[in-house]
Amino acid sequence: MTQKLRNYVNGQWVVPTTKDYMTVVNPADESQLTTLPLSNTQDVDQAVQAARQAFPSWSKLPVNKRAEIMFNFQHLLVQNKTELARTVTLENGKALSESQGEVQRGIENVEFAAGAPTLIQGDTNSTVAT
Repeated sequence: MTQKLRNYVNGQWVVPTTKDYMTVVNPADESQLTTLPLSNTQDVDQAVQAARQAFPSWSKLPVNKRAEIMFNFQHLLVQNKTELARTVTLENGKALSESQGEVQRGIENVEFAAGAPTLIQGDTNSTVAT
């Protein structure tokens, strides 16, 4: 039996309320990799409420601190790039080189988003310190 994935909400893995799951199959050999929840309204609402509660404190963080957190995320992606690419290949049947390119593009997107505050500093970003 394959592992049933959980939802990640508010920094914790939580068992979803849904009873509906989807099997993720390796297209190369049709082996079952895992099952993932097809989250229902209650599951989504739980995640939305957690995000709503987190937003006030996140929005009060200085821009440079938020960027630092995103750069840390980018660093984790770089550290785990090989494993992430292998996972994409397993789940999608892509050539490893194509998966590596896809993961690299994701890393670049996070890096760009994390660096965006430095692009708008000055007169247009009057609250950069707060």
